[in-house]
Amino acid sequence: MKAQSKETRLQQQALLNSKLQARLAMLAEKGMDEKAIARDVTVKELKSKLKETAARLRTIETAEKLSDKLGAVKAEKLANPQKNMPRVKKAAEPEPEAKPKKKKKTE
Repeated sequence: MKAQSKETRLQQQALLNSKLQARLAMLAEKGMDEKAIARDVTVKELKSKLKETAARLRTIETAEKLSDKLGAVKAEKLANPQKNMPRVKKAAEPEPEAKPKKKKKTE
């Protein structure tokens, strides 16, 4: 489940949710109590996959919001290049003084 697109993750989430509901209904039909259903391995696995998918969707949405925000800022800068790009003159930096070289002593 390494899909990167939002649409794919939404499809996966819907599929996992339907599988979970079907499993819960089957277990309830068998007459299992809530504690036994909560301990069921398949139910735990489906719930964990749903959590992973939800977390990935939140990450994708955050990345999309950031991308939209940065795109808007970039478009604004391109629309008004004079206002946002002040010219800064570099101050003449004095060159560092050369240190005198030490002569090696020969023995």
